[in-house]
Amino acid sequence: MGLMLLNAQHRQLDHALLLAGDQQRYLLAYNQAASALSWGMAQRWPRDQLTINGWLCRQASGLTACVRLSAKRGLLMVRGAGEIRGSDPLWLYQLSKLESVDRDVGLIAESGGWLDFCPDQKSTVCAE
Repeated sequence: MGLMLLNAQHRQLDHALLLAGDQQRYLLAYNQAASALSWGMAQRWPRDQLTINGWLCRQASGLTACVRLSAKRGLLMVRGAGEIRGSDPLWLYQLSKLESVDRDVGLIAESGGWLDFCPDQKSTVCAE
């Protein structure tokens, strides 16, 4: 009887360890995506390369941020990536407005525009 209880407890602890590892990987990816999004919002993006047809991406120091014109007039979508080993990236999004500075544009965060899901109605837009 005691051996059965120890065996059951061992399985329960193994499961808890796997769950803790999954949570740790998710939190690391989430923080990386939040950092990438913040970094992307601070960048200057070339106005002539912004389109509604594709993402313009930049990478630096393990961060990936992308921007594209939104289907909503006057808005841009910015996304930051968090890498999860063996899985698709975790993306965080921010709707923003343009702040013109010569040929490059800065971004101003839209109030309430931070999202953890794709802000475009067409799901294929964010899958690219």
